[in-house]
Amino acid sequence: MFREFKPAKVYMSNGKVVKTSHANIFLKNASLLFLRGELTMEANMETIDSVDIENRRFVKIDKMLYEVVDSVGKNNNKLFCAIEIDIPAYNTMLKNNQNITSLSGAFSGGQLSYSTIDLSKSEDIQMPIVPHYYYLYNGELIRVHEREISRRLPKDKEIRRMYKTIISMNDFTWVDKESLMKLLKAISE
Repeated sequence: MFREFKPAKVYMSNGKVVKTSHANIFLKNASLLFLRGELTMEANMETIDSVDIENRRFVKIDKMLYEVVDSVGKNNNKLFCAIEIDIPAYNTMLKNNQNITSLSGAFSGGQLSYSTIDLSKSEDIQMPIVPHYYYLYNGELIRVHEREISRRLPKDKEIRRMYKTIISMNDFTWVDKESLMKLLKAISE
């Protein structure tokens, strides 16, 4: 997540607080990475509760570190976001970024050989990322999804009307932090 490893405080599930001077978030699975000498190690996510890196708080939800985006309302409702690399999309992008330079072989015999050339350097490729969102809504963790939220909303007609109004707006999207915060504010007040 960060270009460089950063100092961090790791809050363990047993109550201990561990400080490390070199931590990062692994985008392959949104887990904690740390340096041990020259080696990059992946932390055991079972033992981690939350992590603070550079004034940003990450909380473990479903074995992934989710950043606390913002909180609203008297119930302290929160939006959490985890970012992962979309590995299948990345592999497809790499395959689509090649030109076949030569074909040879016997087409009738079922044997074919080919050569390819990469069109761009691997460091020039923008990684496809997928954001995952959760709400902490009235003390309950809810995956941000239309069905999940509508099931857990209170029966209050005003809150349900606000919910339907926000999600029907043209600029609302389920993968945008601002849209999701606008929705959380509307259903929290």
